[in-house]
Amino acid sequence: MWELKAIEIGNKKLDAQVNIPSNSIEAPYFKDFKNSDIIKIDKKNFLICSAVDVGDRNETILIYIKPEKDNEHKSTKGRKATTL
Repeated sequence: MWELKAIEIGNKKLDAQVNIPSNSIEAPYFKDFKNSDIIKIDKKNFLICSAVDVGDRNETILIYIKPEKDNEHKSTKGRKATTL
């Protein structure tokens, strides 16, 4: 379901149509857009997988995203030590 949300691409704040279940965003075109920027939606970071200037008309950018992975250290303790 598409929802109008405030997003942040790099340091630019925009209102865009966001569809989180399908990992896509339709944002208004702006000149300094970079595919390497991180997108923030509801205080969560997303990475840009790909972006397309729809119709090459400099009106709308269709962006496909994926959640930014958490690089937290995970425990190495998986099982109890076995004794004989």
